[in-house]
Amino acid sequence: MESLVRPRAGVMLGRRYVATPELHDLRHVLPESGFAARRGTFVTIYTLCEPPESVFATMTTLRDKLYGENRMNFPADKKMVREGDVFRSSWAVSCPAIMLPPEDVPFVGHTGIVCIQRQGNDEVRRWYRDTWAPRVVNLHGVHGVSSLSSHNRDGLDMDLVYVEGDVGVATQLVRTSVGHHPDARIVLDAPFDLIQPLIYPFAAAIRASDLPKTVA
Repeated sequence: MESLVRPRAGVMLGRRYVATPELHDLRHVLPESGFAARRGTFVTIYTLCEPPESVFATMTTLRDKLYGENRMNFPADKKMVREGDVFRSSWAVSCPAIMLPPEDVPFVGHTGIVCIQRQGNDEVRRWYRDTWAPRVVNLHGVHGVSSLSSHNRDGLDMDLVYVEGDVGVATQLVRTSVGHHPDARIVLDAPFDLIQPLIYPFAAAIRASDLPKTVA
C-alpha cells in the first residue's frame, strides 16, 4: 500500500485515497469513466512543481527499479491504472473560517475528498467558481475547494472538495444543498477517504465486498 513516491525534485506532495464499499455506493459516474463498474477504488494525487513530463520520467524509472529489485511485486492481475491525467490548477476557495489564500487550499488538512469531474461551457465553469464553490465551502465539514483543468482531455475540469469528518455525509450534503449546474455534464461525482500510512481499517471490508477482485 505504501507506494507513494518519496520526496524528490518536482514532487511537492503525494496523497492516497480509497473508496470503501459504502463510498462506492454513493458514486455517480458515467460508463465511459475509468471509475465506472465499481472500479477505481484507489486514487493517488501528486502535487508537482516541475514540468510533469520530467517528473513522470523519474517516477517510471523508480517503478522499474523497485520491480527489478523485487521491492514491489503486487500481483499484476490485481492492480491496474484505470485513469491517469495531468491537471493544472485553475482556482481555489477556502472555508471562510480559516481564510486560506488560494495557493494554500490544496494543502489544507482533511480526512477525505469529494472528487468531481465535469464538462461544460465557459458559463458553467464560471458558475462553479463564482456560485457553487462559495456555497460549498460554507457547508459543515468542508475546508476548501480546488479546481483543476485537464491537460490531456480538453474541456474536462476536476473539483476537489476537502472534507473533515464523514465524507459520505459531506457528499450527500453537497448534492442536496448545492447540486450541479443543469448544463454541466458530470462524468464523476465520488467520495474518497484519505489513507493514513500503515492504517488500513478498510482492507477487510473491501476483501469481503462485491468489489472486483481482479482487473479483468
